[in-house]
Amino acid sequence: MSMKKNLAFSMVALVALSVTGCFSGSGKDLNAVTGTITKDGVPFADAHIEFHPQSGEGAVSYGKSDQEGNFKLYYSTGQPGALPGTHKVIVQNGYKVGGKNPMADSDADPMKAAPAPSEQQKGEILVEVGKNDDNHIEIEL
Repeated sequence: MSMKKNLAFSMVALVALSVTGCFSGSGKDLNAVTGTITKDGVPFADAHIEFHPQSGEGAVSYGKSDQEGNFKLYYSTGQPGALPGTHKVIVQNGYKVGGKNPMADSDADPMKAAPAPSEQQKGEILVEVGKNDDNHIEIEL
């Protein structure tokens, strides 16, 4: 084949692969997950939230809470959502709205995660992600 035919064939193959989904995400069935995290009934802001699937399959989904304690999860590939099933929840950083932000201290290292809230350290937080796109998870620390 000539150089032009090789290039043309390569371009057609790349487009075909893209259209068929060979480069489209995780290949997993992800479900949209939103939620709210609170502590003592007060929104828990700037918390880094991880959902670890307990099935042993798939990767972690991540989110960060806003000033109202709301969060949205993203799979490790960056796609919105999480795998269906039971997940262990890990919370790092964060603070009660109206309270002191521990990362606002000038001595705090922004590259080092703060320890999990003491309430979480006392036991596991397990949640269920359903097989639909209407998953709103409430987490109370």
